[in-house]
Amino acid sequence: MRLRVSLTDSKTLHGMIQSVGKVANKCIIRFSQSTFDIIVTGADAPEGVQIWSQVMTNALFKPDVLRIESNFNDQINLEVATETFLHALKSSINAVDVIIRLAKRDRDPLLNFTIGNSTVNGARLEISQEVLIRVLRPAEISRIREPECPVPDACIYLPRLHKIRRVAERMQPLSDTITVSANRAHELKLSIEKDEVKIETTWRDLDHPDLEIMTQARHGRVESEYRSVRLDMKSFMRFLSSSVVETKSITSICENHCAIFYVYIGEEDSGSGVMTFFLPAVEV
Repeated sequence: MRLRVSLTDSKTLHGMIQSVGKVANKCIIRFSQSTFDIIVTGADAPEGVQIWSQVMTNALFKPDVLRIESNFNDQINLEVATETFLHALKSSINAVDVIIRLAKRDRDPLLNFTIGNSTVNGARLEISQEVLIRVLRPAEISRIREPECPVPDACIYLPRLHKIRRVAERMQPLSDTITVSANRAHELKLSIEKDEVKIETTWRDLDHPDLEIMTQARHGRVESEYRSVRLDMKSFMRFLSSSVVETKSITSICENHCAIFYVYIGEEDSGSGVMTFFLPAVEV
């Protein structure tokens, strides 16, 4: 097994891992020739939240400095602590060049970051960071599967996540859960209800993605009818931390089952990548 890559977009990768770190203290990173994936399984995050992120390899790494070799279809799966990975990435953000390679210290596998910088006088300065990892066997990876969800009942583009977060922060002290609702009339609603308190906020004139055409064909309902899912408030707030990498976001609501949030890395039509958050419904 061999891994040697040159990281060209430390800022984006740092933002992605920062978002993941709000949800879980460890994640799986997957290197392959075409894509780079970050995975958080339901077993590693509170309330069963899962994250499945995928970015094109050439969006993060130099194509001409790319050595990813393994007996598992040239795919390398590593489990890493988000905190230590973040520390190494933070040191890389303003670097001239960053080489990441698979190495060992004694018998412990690790990722070695060689971070090149220039001094004021133009001299080259290198620092090295090590991130301990666990190499996952193919049998372990075969048991990890993306959640299966029903066809969405509603799909809608979201307002900027930091705007949603400001609203949710005011609701958080009043309820442990929050209901996310959307309809075909371009509306998104957040609401809480506890004892004698009911608060809701509605955004209007939002766009629908093409997937909405599929759900319209499936459901012959009136446009103003909301489809809803109740979520754990803390899990929802953790998801909203992904605003650090967001350009556009979509939510798909599977009523009373889950909410799926797609956070695009770079412009949506560039195909660079997307972070997908699966938040299960809270039983009423």
